[in-house]
Amino acid sequence: MTSPEQTLDPNALSKITGTQEFLNRLPIFSGAPAGVTKMFAYLAKREEYYRGDLIVNADVRCDRIFLIMSGKVDIYQSHKGRRFHLQLLGADSINYFGELALLAEFDWPFSARAWTDVVLLTISREAFTKVMERFSDSYSIAVQKIIKLHINRFADQRNYLISHISPEAWREDPPEDE
Repeated sequence: MTSPEQTLDPNALSKITGTQEFLNRLPIFSGAPAGVTKMFAYLAKREEYYRGDLIVNADVRCDRIFLIMSGKVDIYQSHKGRRFHLQLLGADSINYFGELALLAEFDWPFSARAWTDVVLLTISREAFTKVMERFSDSYSIAVQKIIKLHINRFADQRNYLISHISPEAWREDPPEDE
């Protein structure tokens, strides 16, 4: 069996090294063994979207995590014919979405659109599974990180929505007649 280094040209190796360095800076991969991030770098795909392009549509089967290399992504939900902004993600803040797609099959509960031109790195559930089978001792840690990061995202979205809710929605005490 040959390693990826033995079959790739120097430019491809440079891309994998750059991708691995990018992955190492992300919370989801921080502290992961070098072999794990190298495999993810090898299996990851680069996707580019222009401002306004749809990246993910709600109610479509999810299959990968999106890591924002550059640009900004609008996470939103459509409800009663209106589009509600939930979160604006960027390379300099929360720089990923779709992390739960690595762990389970489900339909996207939100949509995502390129707010600016965007460069994304994606890792499929299939690639995640392959890497975790090879590095099974890292699986539990990876799952814990994914869950914690998702909880942090949920808290960020909740805080955004609470700070933008209309005054009529605030209820501090139950009405007198209830």
